Amino acid sequence: MGVRRHTMLTMVAVLAMLVCSCERDDDYRYPSVLTDYVCLATGAAGKVERMLLDNGTSYPVNFADTYEKVPAFKADTLYRVVGVYELSAAGQEVEALIYSVGSVLSTIPSPLPEGAKMHQDPVYLQSIWLSGGYLNMVLEVKALNGKHSIGFVDTTPTGMNGKEFTFYHEVVDDVEAYRQKLYGSIPLGPFSEWLQQGDTLRFVVNQYDKGISTYEYVM
Repeated sequence: MGVRRHTMLTMVAVLAMLVCSCERDDDYRYPSVLTDYVCLATGAAGKVERMLLDNGTSYPVNFADTYEKVPAFKADTLYRVVGVYELSAAGQEVEALIYSVGSVLSTIPSPLPEGAKMHQDPVYLQSIWLSGGYLNMVLEVKALNGKHSIGFVDTTPTGMNGKEFTFYHEVVDDVEAYRQKLYGSIPLGPFSEWLQQGDTLRFVVNQYDKGISTYEYVM
């Protein structure tokens, strides 16, 4: 779930959000909570210490009693996740009480290796937006339980004032069965040299209903 310098990932089995917590029973219902793309920051011991929102605020973290499976976090790492949480008073400070976290594909795009083929098998794009120094999206992939290779590729043309990223998707061994959500978030910080004020950010994706589509933002 952390930001890693890999272009493509092989997704085995279900492509839906990989929830890292579990409920005590099927009848359990969360209280009134928020669901957002957030960042979790760990300390030297690998413990999650802060939750950072895209609006710049951050909170100390506690985990709800129903959060039974705490994933293994690396020390001093920033993790991009989908967080289900509520803000509650803890003495004189407000803390984030986390009920679950879900995996987000958050990799730093790089060009394809020389000679590699660009695959753009179609997906559905449910939403896309900029926030917190990330280009965020919710995608839907038609899958059953096979293998897909997915990721973000830097396809910036020579001479472009800005950056262009393309969604890479290859159905390696699967059938188009069910629409399953995939959460993506491209960190823009590593590209600050190319994404200054007035520069253009483009995202290219092949959609079932729209074909090759380009989404453009002026920074």
